[in-house]
Amino acid sequence: MTKVDWNYEGVNSQQPATGNAVYRLYNPNSGEHFYTLSSYEKDSLVKAGWRYEQIAFYSDPAKHTAIYRLFNPNAKGKQISHFYTSSSAERDSLVKIGWRYEQISWYGL
Repeated sequence: MTKVDWNYEGVNSQQPATGNAVYRLYNPNSGEHFYTLSSYEKDSLVKAGWRYEQIAFYSDPAKHTAIYRLFNPNAKGKQISHFYTSSSAERDSLVKIGWRYEQISWYGL
């Protein structure tokens, strides 16, 4: 178990070496990292105070492993508000307890 009460469950997915860029941003207020394919979303978050770090990896929709992004509307302070999973069952379980499904964030192998 980690310091923030998360359990390590193994590798979520592997990412392809080429494809569409997945941007990584950092929120200095919460310590959260955020990943998006959208340059518009990246630019909007930078304007809101997030730090653009780099292209984290690449996405290839032909690989067919969707990585889902969920948002926790109850997150406060240093709590992480976004969660990424390749499991539709985990996505659906989180939605049932109040998380908001946002979209497919990227595609992995």
